[in-house]
Amino acid sequence: MVIEFPIDNYNRFLTLCDPASREYEILINGLIVRRSKDGRNERVVEIFAQKQDAQLLLVLANKICPIAVSAITKAMSLARAV
Repeated sequence: MVIEFPIDNYNRFLTLCDPASREYEILINGLIVRRSKDGRNERVVEIFAQKQDAQLLLVLANKICPIAVSAITKAMSLARAV
């Protein structure tokens, strides 16, 4: 699945993660993407994750970075729908 974070939310989550953790390893491999939205350029970070990795991120986000939760739950919901 692809978890898509607004760049600010991604940076906040990454900053709060322990660099020695599996979650940090997942996040650090994200891809920064520029795209046009409503006539403006926006940057997002795409994280390609397996279900178990997304679950790890969700548990951690609930503990340390609530603003990241919605992006993770949205990706998990979309993955279930496919």
